[in-house]
Parts: sequence; structure tokens; C-alpha cells
Amino acid sequence: MDSDNNQQLSSKIGPIKFIAIFLLSIWLVYFLSIILPLRDFGLIPRTMQGLVGILTSPFLHGSLYHILGNSISFILFAVFFYLLEGEKMLAKLFLIVLIGGSLTWLFARTANHIGASGLIFGMWGYLLLSGWFSKKIKYIIVSLIIMALYSGMIFGLFPLRSGVSFESHLFGFIAGVIIAWNYHQTSKSSEKEPT
Repeated sequence: MDSDNNQQLSSKIGPIKFIAIFLLSIWLVYFLSIILPLRDFGLIPRTMQGLVGILTSPFLHGSLYHILGNSISFILFAVFFYLLEGEKMLAKLFLIVLIGGSLTWLFARTANHIGASGLIFGMWGYLLLSGWFSKKIKYIIVSLIIMALYSGMIFGLFPLRSGVSFESHLFGFIAGVIIAWNYHQTSKSSEKEPT
């Protein structure tokens, strides 16, 4: 019994620990970037140097306003994500970063793309459309809440503000939608197979 309880507790602590570590990491990197040229490790499309930015850019931020906005958004979406996906959350977030970052590297304008907003828009896309793809009540409820509270994020997918990487937003969103669609199609297939 105790080992079952310990496993349940550790599976709940894993995503919560990840959320805390990610936030601490981006803030540590932000303060270090004040004295070190860490922003040079951002995502610069179609360059060898920029390839590393696929994984490092979510940790880099250009200003206090930038990191505050992303921290708050990340916490809100990570909580919804955790409630739906539990420990499966970590792999899905990694895929959002990898797919969204790769698409940004391939197709975005030449600039230094930094910030966690690509990941956040990926989480938004996943949560927004999971209800549609899954047809399960818990996903539908979360999708409706996300639609009601965060529909204004759609404007972040367009080039409306200079100095903002709408491409990271757009490709993060696309990555989240792809992952949601793939996950729910795979789940439906496995549910239909006889045991």
C-alpha cells in the first residue's frame, strides 16, 4: 500500500516540480543574462548557431515585462495541462518546444527569437482543441474555459506588434494542435482495439 501511495505522490510531484524548476530556471537565466550574453543563444532561423535556440529560447527573455507575462501565463496553462494530462504533460511540453521551435527555425523571419511564449501558445493550442479532438467531457470543459478566458490570444498569432515573434506564437500553436490531434487520435485507436 505504501509503495502505491508513494508512486501516486511521486507522479503528482513530477509535473509540479517541473513547473517550479522551469520557472526558477527562466528567472535565473534572465538575471544572468543581465551580465552575460546569454541571449546570443536564442533561436536564429536557418543558422547553425540558431539550432541550439530551438531548446534554449524558451529560457531567454528580453525584459522584466516579457518574463513576468510569460511566467504568469505559463503557470496558468501548466495547471490546466497538469489537471488534464498528469505525468504525460512533460513529454507533450517537450514536443511542443521541439516541433514549434523547429518550425520557427525553418520558416520564421531572420531575427533572434527568444521567450517562452512559443511554448505557452503551444499549450494554449493543445488545451483549446483537445475537447474537439477527444470528445471527452473533461477536455471539452477545459477547452470551453480556455476559449472563454483566453480567446484574445488569437491576436498573438499575427504580426501586429513589432519586436514580438508572432512566428514563435504561430508555430507553437500549430505544434500544440498537432500534438493534441495526434494524442487523441492515438487514444481513440487504442480504445477501439479489442483487449
